[in-house]
Amino acid sequence: MLRDIILGLVQGLTEFLPVSSSGHLVIVPAVLGWEEPSLGLTVFLHLGTLLALLVYFRRELITLFLGVLGQGEDPAQARRMVRFLIIGTIPAVIAGVAFGSFFEGSFQRPYETCVELVITAGILVATERLGERARRRPLDDTRAAGIGVAQALAILPGISRSGSTIGAGLWFGMSREEATRFSFLLSVPAIAGAGVLDLAKGELQVDSASMAGFVVAAVSSYLSIAVLLRFVRTHSLRVFAGYLLVAAPLAAIVIALRSPVP
Repeated sequence: MLRDIILGLVQGLTEFLPVSSSGHLVIVPAVLGWEEPSLGLTVFLHLGTLLALLVYFRRELITLFLGVLGQGEDPAQARRMVRFLIIGTIPAVIAGVAFGSFFEGSFQRPYETCVELVITAGILVATERLGERARRRPLDDTRAAGIGVAQALAILPGISRSGSTIGAGLWFGMSREEATRFSFLLSVPAIAGAGVLDLAKGELQVDSASMAGFVVAAVSSYLSIAVLLRFVRTHSLRVFAGYLLVAAPLAAIVIALRSPVP
């Protein structure tokens, strides 16, 4: 149970911070000498983060739903946002179907994951710099598609989904808060879709230990969403890049000391 609680905390804190939750679920067990978490446990922990998303953004999601039905204060704006979310989700669906087996295999290679975490740090630094120079522009279909491509590339465990999508939003001229909010909304269909596919495999792990991890993942995810949305209003994402540039090499060293590099 302690293991599942720790993994739930790792999942919850890192799912929405731009540091890659999947990457941490690969390297944390490797650093601690644990076996790789089962797919069933990983799916359950992700469902905890999905619950946190649905609760935190319940008003926005209800507004979008009513807008699709032609109700609410501004149905046209709501339908426009739903269109952006659909466009942004399509690249990840294509990548998951076309390269699913390749991505699944990458979760078993912690050294590669450490390298990918360093790449995520580079993405954060580069897009912050580009975002500072970019002219502010509203979200449109083309930019939503570009953010979707960034999300598709983040299926690799060490490439942060939130870091890639927020970074793409900054590059396209969105403010940090706008890019972060859209990134979080875009993660709803992404996490839900991945969860449905994994559930279809019939490997969901539900017991007292995994339930404890689920609760911890949900609560810590909710807190990380709230903290990051406040943080990005006045702070750069470079602090997360600094963390990754320190954590990834240290993790690789510890893993190497535990077992020889293949």
